[in-house]
Amino acid sequence: MAQDPNFSLFYNNPTYYNPAMAAINKGFTFRSNIRNQWMPIPGKFNTYGFSFEGEVINNLAVGLNVINDVAGEGLLRTSGGVISYSYCPIQNENHIVQFGMSGGLMNKYIDWSRLTFSDQYDEVLGKIYNSSFIPPDNAGYTYVDLGSGVAYQFFYDTKTTGFFRKMMLNVGASMNHLNRPKDAYFSGNDYVPIKTVVHSKNQFLLGNYVYTLAGIFEYQNKFVTRTIGMNFQLKSSLNFGFWSRSGTTINNQRFESYISSLGFIIPIKKIYQMRFTYSVDFTLTKLRTASFGSHEISLVYMLDDKYILKKLQEKRRKKAMFKCPDDFKGFN
Repeated sequence: MAQDPNFSLFYNNPTYYNPAMAAINKGFTFRSNIRNQWMPIPGKFNTYGFSFEGEVINNLAVGLNVINDVAGEGLLRTSGGVISYSYCPIQNENHIVQFGMSGGLMNKYIDWSRLTFSDQYDEVLGKIYNSSFIPPDNAGYTYVDLGSGVAYQFFYDTKTTGFFRKMMLNVGASMNHLNRPKDAYFSGNDYVPIKTVVHSKNQFLLGNYVYTLAGIFEYQNKFVTRTIGMNFQLKSSLNFGFWSRSGTTINNQRFESYISSLGFIIPIKKIYQMRFTYSVDFTLTKLRTASFGSHEISLVYMLDDKYILKKLQEKRRKKAMFKCPDDFKGFN
C-alpha cells in the first residue's frame, strides 16, 4: 500500500492537505511546489505540484490541485487533479469556520521496461539474461479520489503599540482517500489507505517581527509523520525557519530530519504579493552521508482583491468579513 508524498513547506500547500483551507484568507492564490528527494541515490523521489484557490461569493470558495510524483527507477508515476470546495457558515472580523470537500481523478503508471529482476543476473557476468517476469497488460490505471476537512481561524488585535500586538491562530483536520480506491496492478485487495491530517499555524506580531509556530501530523496505514517548527519573519521581506520532522514507517522503523527554510516576499502592489521559499532537509539516518538531503522550492502568488463572480459578491456584502491582516500576509 502506498503513502502520499509530503512537503516540508506544508504551510505553503494548504489545500493539498485540507480542502477546507481553500481561500480561507480570501482573494486568489496561485501556488507552485517542487520537491527533489535524495538526488544522488538511485530511485529518488521527485514531486511537482500546482494549486489555485479563490473566493467565489461570500461563503463559498473553490480550489484546484494538480500533482505529479515520480518515484524509483521503474518510474512509478502518480499524477492527477483534485477540485476542492469550501463552505464558510461562520465568519466575522475575528473568527472564520470552513468546511471543505474534494474530489478528482488520479492516475498511476509504471514503466515495466525500466525494472530489472534477480533472474536476469549471473553471479559473475552480471545482467545477461531475460527475465521470466511477465508484466501485466495495464501499465497504468485511474481512480476517483475523495476527501473532506474542517478549518478554524481566529484573529486578535490588541490595538496597542506594545510588544504583543496581534495574533492569528489556524487549526484544521482532514481525511483523504475516503472512498479507499483500489491500488493494485495485479488482482488483489490492496487499496489506497485513508490519510488523516491535523495541522496548526499560530502567528504572533511581537514588536516589529512576526513569529510563526506551525505543525502538522499525518497518519496513513501506520505510517506516521510529525513536523513542527518556527518561522521568523522580518518586517521587511525576509523570513527564515527551523523545523523538525520525525515519525515511524509501516515496519516501526523511526526516521528523523531537520529542515531549514529561507524565503522572501516580492511586493508587486499593495494588495499583490509573490513569495519565494527554499528549504533543505538534513536526514538523520544512515542515508545522511549519501542522500545530500531533500530540496524544495515554493512559489506563491497572492491577489487579495480578486474573487470569482465579483459583481455578485459586491452586492451581497452586508456585514464585516474576515480578512487576513497585512502583518501576516507573508506567511499565508
